[in-house]
Amino acid sequence: MPRMLDLSHVKSLAVRDLIELANLDDFDRVNEQVRQVAGCTRPVNLVGQTTTLDAATRTVLRSYSTTDEPTGRLLTTCGNRRASRCPSCSRVYAADTYHLIKAGLSGGKTVPETVRTHPRV
Repeated sequence: MPRMLDLSHVKSLAVRDLIELANLDDFDRVNEQVRQVAGCTRPVNLVGQTTTLDAATRTVLRSYSTTDEPTGRLLTTCGNRRASRCPSCSRVYAADTYHLIKAGLSGGKTVPETVRTHPRV
């Protein structure tokens, strides 16, 4: 059973929220989610469930529901590539963009190396 705290003396709603999070029984999971968003300024709060079935036997291989999370939701990064929207996520994708452009000009991955003779700008 969750502990009930009297936080009426705390004026800041943000501080109240932080105190309540820190006092959750499964605070380690909350902390893990915060670490996984790695500084994302606009994390997405996912709510719902998913079930993976074996196509042949229709048996459940994996099942997940956000109701099992301490806060009832799962945090994930926004994944925005624009630094003006989320500097943290844009840095992650900056390296991807470089490699995509490089592969388009010189070949690599699934792009044939014959593009080197006729690159497009």
